[in-house]
Amino acid sequence: MLIGSIAFAFMALLTESLREQFSFAWITIVRSGVATILALSLALAFRAHLVFLRPGSLWIRSISGWLAMICGFYAMTHYDVEIVLALTNMYPLWVAVLSWPLLRVIPSWRTWVALVISCVGMWMVYTSAIQPTYVVSSELHVPEVAIPLAVLAGILSGVALINLHKVRSVDPRAIVTHFSGVATVCSLLVWIFLPVSPPTKVVDAISVWSLIGVGVAATVGQLCLTRAFAAGPPARVSVVGLSQVVVAGLMKWILEGRIPSAGSLVGMCLVLGATVWVIIGGDSASKS
Repeated sequence: MLIGSIAFAFMALLTESLREQFSFAWITIVRSGVATILALSLALAFRAHLVFLRPGSLWIRSISGWLAMICGFYAMTHYDVEIVLALTNMYPLWVAVLSWPLLRVIPSWRTWVALVISCVGMWMVYTSAIQPTYVVSSELHVPEVAIPLAVLAGILSGVALINLHKVRSVDPRAIVTHFSGVATVCSLLVWIFLPVSPPTKVVDAISVWSLIGVGVAATVGQLCLTRAFAAGPPARVSVVGLSQVVVAGLMKWILEGRIPSAGSLVGMCLVLGATVWVIIGGDSASKS
C-alpha cells in the first residue's frame, strides 16, 4: 500500500503539471486507456481469470471508481493538489459512515465525532481557499467547485472500496482490468457527447510522456491498492494511503517552494487527524 500511495502522489503531481495544457477530460481518458492496456497485458501474461458480467459488486466498484476519478482529476487540475489529495483520501472515514446503509453495520460514536471534526476541517479549507487575499486570478483556479468535487471523490471512493472488499476472491489484475476498461469506455462516452476543449499548447514529447506517466503511476497505485484492500479490512489498510498527501506536499515544497495557507494547513490536519482516529480506533466498519 505504501508503494501504491507514492505512485498515486506522483500521478497527482504529474496531473497538476499538465493542467495548463490539457483539460481534465484529456488526462482522464489517457490515464484510463494506458491503465487498461497495462492491466490487461499483466492479466494475460499471468493468465489471470478475467471477469465481466459477474459479480455485480464489481460493476458498482468500477463505476463508482470512475466517477471518483473524474471528480478527482477535475479537482487536481483546478486547485492545489496536496489539498485535493487530503480531501479525496478521507475515504476511510466514508467507508465507516457508508457501512450503515451499504453493510447494515452501525458506526461507533467515534466515527460520528470524527465526521464532525472533518467537516470543520473541510470548511476551513474551503473558506481559506475562497478568501480574496488567497484567490489566484486564473480559470484553472476554481476552489468553489474543485473542493466539493474532491470531497465527492472521497465519498465515491468509499463506495468503491466497500465493494472492492466484497470481490476480494477475484484476481486483483482482473479487478483492475475491469475497472480500467469501464473507465475507458465511460470516458470515451463523455468525450463523444460532451464538449472537450483541445490542448491549449503544442503537444510535445515531454507532455506526451507525462500523460503516459499519469497512466503508468495510476496503474501501479491501483494494483497495490486493490491487493491491499482485497487482503484486509478496508478502513484499517487505508491508513497508509494517507502518506500520499505528505509525499505530494513535500515534493511541491521542494520543487516549487509552495505550501498551503495557514487555514488550509489546519483544515487538512483536522481532516487527516479525524480519518486516522477512526482507523486507529478500530471502528466496526473496519471489520467489514
